[in-house]
Amino acid sequence: MAISTHEWDTFHEQGFLRLGPLIDEATTVRLLDRADALALGTVASAEIVVQRDTGGIYEQLPSAEVAGLHPTLQYRKINGLESDDAFSQLLRLPICREIFDHLYGQHATMATFRAMVMNKPAEQGTHLPWHQDGGTVWQLDRDPLMTFWIALDDATIANGCMEVIPASHQLGLLSTFGSVVQEDDVTRHCALERRVPLEVPAGHGVLLHNWILHRSGINTTSVPRRAFTACFIDARTLNLQTGTFFPTIDGPQPSTPRFLEVLQATEANLRASLLEAENYAAHLRASFTEAETYALDLVRVLAEREAELELLRSSVTSPEVSRPSWKRRTPK
Repeated sequence: MAISTHEWDTFHEQGFLRLGPLIDEATTVRLLDRADALALGTVASAEIVVQRDTGGIYEQLPSAEVAGLHPTLQYRKINGLESDDAFSQLLRLPICREIFDHLYGQHATMATFRAMVMNKPAEQGTHLPWHQDGGTVWQLDRDPLMTFWIALDDATIANGCMEVIPASHQLGLLSTFGSVVQEDDVTRHCALERRVPLEVPAGHGVLLHNWILHRSGINTTSVPRRAFTACFIDARTLNLQTGTFFPTIDGPQPSTPRFLEVLQATEANLRASLLEAENYAAHLRASFTEAETYALDLVRVLAEREAELELLRSSVTSPEVSRPSWKRRTPK
């Protein structure tokens, strides 16, 4: 499919666009089976991480962990899917390149910041508060512009589908930090009558501007609600935490800038110096322990010798000790 000029105008005005059917039922079923296998660890992958869903409060969610460490289908997300043979094919759908070219330019190499399955487990799911996908919390040198989303199960109000505030992306980021917005911003911008639920059939897609205000509730039904989502970025986007780039979908990986090579070499030298210092410190601690043990032995020996001398002094000066008497012999 091709996105029309009118549809692009709708996206730029509203901050989201329904893309219609993108994958068929057989593909959807195959991807759901794959997600289960990854969450349960029956398919091993060191690059896949899973965050368990504890239900209820977003701020109390546990950290993500390597897939299979605690096998469960009660998960919130499976991340790292750009490395998975099955899910990575979704990143190469022609519509993805069309979207990327429109927003980033045909000159840019396409990469992904993250690709994951989001899940609302049956009769559970975590309440996701109103937020925006951007800001310094992501530790990138530029803000991504869009998120590509495909329903793997029917998304309904009952099972906790996304809600958006149309045109709210035009507000820009409400906080330089990004992510969850403040309560006064919710009151100001997220009135009940402005909220639009994104009820989407399985296999259908949605394009979201990363700055649009969105949220999702819990799943009140007896079956899970899962969706695939990916955030596309210009491959020149830099990870400020690691000084590295992200996996490309097509085209070459950008070359590391010279200043980063210098910084990385400096970091390597500093780490080597730190290791050397730690080894030397460990040697000093061992030497100190040896000297301390030797000193304690000397103190013990000295105490024993003092005790022996004291005993000897006592035996010499004691009044009970009889001394020999010498008498002058008288000649007969």
